[in-house]
Amino acid sequence: NGHAASTTPAATPAQLPLYMVPRKVPYFLLDCEKAFQLISPKDRLYAHHMYNAAWNGFGACAEQVSAESKPLFNFFNKFFTENSVKDIKSSAAAAGVAEDDVAMFIEFFAYLYTNAGNYLSFGDSKFIPSLDQAAFEKIVASVPNNAASHVATLKSLLGPLYDHGESKLSLAYPPAGTTSYYSENITEADVKIVNDFLISKDISMYNNRVFKTAENTFEVRFASADVKDGETFTAPSGATIKFVYGDYSSNMAGIVKALAGAKSAASNSTQEAMVQHYINTFKTGDINEHKQSQIQWVKDIGPVVETNMGFIESYRDPSGVRGEWEGFVAVVDKDQSVKYGKLVAGGDEFVARLPWGPEFEKDKFHAPDFTSLEVLTFASSGVPLGICIPNYDDIRENVGFKNVFLGNVGGAMNPNDKPAHVTDVDFEVYKKHFVAALSLNVGIHELLGHGSGKLLTENSDGTFNFDKSLVNPFTGKAVESWYKPGESWGSKFGSLANAYEECRAEAVSLYLGVESDILEIFGKSSKEEQFGTVHVLWLHMVRAGLVGLEMYTPETKQWRQAHMRARFCILQTLLRGENSILKIDHTENSLEISLDADRIQTDGHKAIGDLIKHLNIYKAMGDVAGGTKYFEDLTAVDDKFVKIRETIMKLRKPRRQFVQHHTRLNADGSDVELFKFEASAEGVVRSE
Repeated sequence: NGHAASTTPAATPAQLPLYMVPRKVPYFLLDCEKAFQLISPKDRLYAHHMYNAAWNGFGACAEQVSAESKPLFNFFNKFFTENSVKDIKSSAAAAGVAEDDVAMFIEFFAYLYTNAGNYLSFGDSKFIPSLDQAAFEKIVASVPNNAASHVATLKSLLGPLYDHGESKLSLAYPPAGTTSYYSENITEADVKIVNDFLISKDISMYNNRVFKTAENTFEVRFASADVKDGETFTAPSGATIKFVYGDYSSNMAGIVKALAGAKSAASNSTQEAMVQHYINTFKTGDINEHKQSQIQWVKDIGPVVETNMGFIESYRDPSGVRGEWEGFVAVVDKDQSVKYGKLVAGGDEFVARLPWGPEFEKDKFHAPDFTSLEVLTFASSGVPLGICIPNYDDIRENVGFKNVFLGNVGGAMNPNDKPAHVTDVDFEVYKKHFVAALSLNVGIHELLGHGSGKLLTENSDGTFNFDKSLVNPFTGKAVESWYKPGESWGSKFGSLANAYEECRAEAVSLYLGVESDILEIFGKSSKEEQFGTVHVLWLHMVRAGLVGLEMYTPETKQWRQAHMRARFCILQTLLRGENSILKIDHTENSLEISLDADRIQTDGHKAIGDLIKHLNIYKAMGDVAGGTKYFEDLTAVDDKFVKIRETIMKLRKPRRQFVQHHTRLNADGSDVELFKFEASAEGVVRSE
């Protein structure tokens, strides 16, 4: 997220439209119908129960976004359950509400639902309804069923709903923003005291939040169905730290109940063990049980139904160590997965081509299960394109990990929709090669990006996993830093870790994406096809780095999205490189980016090689000072790019959102029926 010391100013009238729900948001159905019907009834039952478990955690995700998000969901759920869209339109019209205002009311809920709260899942900035408050209230008051109750409930929500004041416009530590991972009265220094204590106890922070209950007194609240007080400790700093269990207790209890059904439908003993560990962790709050579930998940090779859940990604925690709830269920696409299997098979050889040498690479490449999936559901604040988990460093180092490509997410697009800031000439190449370039990017990023690189570590018994005479190539002296017992990549690099690691993985995809044998794995054999695919791979990345400025707040100099900060770093690397291959044409009302595709393999490749060498070696050594200075320099936004950002904001297009299937048991409970909804804001309402 980046640090921001200053307060985010309130939105001015001129800025306010930037925080309103955009019109004409493109909605796509996350279509899994064909794949779902091809699996066995038992596998469908397993998928159904895991689906229910995933969505029982959705309320916890909403609660993590903002204090008002879960109450807003509860309000809208009751409102739309008791009043159909048809009735709402009719009664609002009779009350004199404009048809367009009703559309904006529905669009706000759809946006709220697909982002799991009233802050963008991709960008962490607040959004408010695009209709005025009076019209919003009038619609609620006009409905035929239970209007008085809905109006009363809404009264306490309207303030937070429309609040665009100081410190409410983005997710961050107060006073720069707001966060639900910590109490409002907490400071960044307070969080460091608690985090350092938990690290000293070797307790992972993924499934807890921190609340300051008195001066120098804190509660660490663990997510669990069981509600109870735990131990109280005195930290070395003198702070009192109390463990409390039962955060999101009703959500966790619902997950546990759904998982009992999933266990009975599991396909093998490994899945049964995984589900049991899930039950244990969500019941008790023991994070080690979740780690055990992930070990079993990694060992469950090639399942028909792939699924994972928990507090996984830490992008939205200002300190970068606490995870957001996510749960997904998907069906494996066996044909597409063959390509990724070939990439895995060559993993050792491909990783050896990276420019940092064997001393800074894992002793053994853990060949993971890598599959392409058709997503049945993804219960979180957003739907990614690819995943590389688990995120526990010790499991990744010693057991392994899995990579997945979410094929129907990548396929949900309109090929004739020209991306902003791409030239007409490049768009013709883009249309022809984009799908292959996207698959190539995700495959290398997840497998060889996140899957590469060694952490130089001191073990608890005083031994080391590296030779202490190892030379730091940037100083010419023996390495002076490494990971001590209890330290992890995330705990050392904190809020910078996510953007830094995403940059490393994205840059690896560019560096290795030019290799002809890798391109052949993805079906690109001719020189013309390979040239076009590489061109689009690199163009797509630098364009993303440019539009990523939308996720930057100039007033606080704060990046709000890890992936976009990562891609901006790549953009800057190529712009600053010797003999830059990039060209940016900018006026107040127009902006285009292009690159010299003929020099990707020479000047471009050299610049990206230097970037990933620095990023990987600083990470390997746990050199926080060196890595931070290097990365922050490349992601600093100067006045020129602030001006470019202004043009981007004028010309921006809304991001696509997804409508998801529902599952339901048939009459005798022996099989599962699938329901789908139209790809629109109203489709989201009907699916909620």
